[in-house]
Amino acid sequence: MTSTSHLIAHRAHLARCGALLGRRSRFLLSALPAAALAVTVATGASAAPVWSGDFETGDLTQWNTSLNGEHISVVTSPVLQGARAGQIQLTNDAVWPGNGIKRVELNHKPAAARTANGAETYFAWSFYLPEALAATPPTQIGYWESENSYQQVMSFEVVGQSISFATRKPANKVHWESASAVTPGVWHRIALHIKWSTNPSQGAVDVWFDGEQVVTGGQAQTLADSNPHFTQIGLLRNPAEFTDSPIIVLDDAVEGDTLEDVRPALPSSGEGGAGGAGGGGTGGSDSAGGAGGAGGAGGAGGAGGATSGSGGAGGGAASGSVTSTSAGATSGAGATGTGAGTGGADEGADEDGDDGGCSFRAAGSPAAPASLAVAGLVVALAFARRRERR
Repeated sequence: MTSTSHLIAHRAHLARCGALLGRRSRFLLSALPAAALAVTVATGASAAPVWSGDFETGDLTQWNTSLNGEHISVVTSPVLQGARAGQIQLTNDAVWPGNGIKRVELNHKPAAARTANGAETYFAWSFYLPEALAATPPTQIGYWESENSYQQVMSFEVVGQSISFATRKPANKVHWESASAVTPGVWHRIALHIKWSTNPSQGAVDVWFDGEQVVTGGQAQTLADSNPHFTQIGLLRNPAEFTDSPIIVLDDAVEGDTLEDVRPALPSSGEGGAGGAGGGGTGGSDSAGGAGGAGGAGGAGGAGGATSGSGGAGGGAASGSVTSTSAGATSGAGATGTGAGTGGADEGADEDGDDGGCSFRAAGSPAAPASLAVAGLVVALAFARRRERR
């Protein structure tokens, strides 16, 4: 072949590659918004609690104060998250001076403005009972109360394996109860969303138990008065003699501005975050599959669209992974998915998988980004024009 005909053939080959790479660039760019969204959902929506009481400091300094604190210890087992939890044991001699109440509790006081009239608070904590609490006397495991005037406005009470939630004002009202929800030897989680108001028609409470919403917009006077309000969790019994010494273990208490901040559901395995299910991939064109849904924290990403061309973007990756496949990644407790999937056939290739000899990567190597491929094409075309001028 003469040099002129060779140059013509070479330019035609480059033109065909340019058209093919243009298609690949469009396909990759069309997938970028979905892939970017998947990564944003997986990594950019992390919760940011206002306060945490998880005992990882090894002491009780995260809490404002303790009541009969000599009965409270930091333990390494059982633990819901991290390496430590707080253990509370109530004994018959743990009497609070002046009223005879038997109590061992931890106190958390939000900033005063966060419980002011019209404010909203999200709060959650997890608890573990080695054994079922006694049927009598009843035991409160958590409540909210006014500072200075010390009026209780809402509480959780456990009797045996039964639990109930009640508000106190303008009159005592039980909003939810379950006869067998509190299983011994199993972690449970309570979450609250409180709309603070001295007006019972404006105050409201939402409650979640183990991730399930059990009270929706329960109306009540959530503020006893204009004082700031605080919460105390642990074990409390009204004046009564008893012979048992119940234990409750607490972990992962959080205050936040949103439900996501306080994580209402338990981790799937008792350690680390629960895996959220990824969304399914939407069908794409015959050259690009749809993007898979983003996996939750530690969850499996959604599968990419099954088409003859490129696979959709995967969702969350397993712990320590960087890039998932088009079918989503393996669930990893506590790990947030990090990468968009790349699976499926080589992006932009012909339906039979042939790229017409225009590949810009070595066999077995990852596909080069579209921007690098286009840059390579520009250099090649410039070199061809330079040869032609010679």
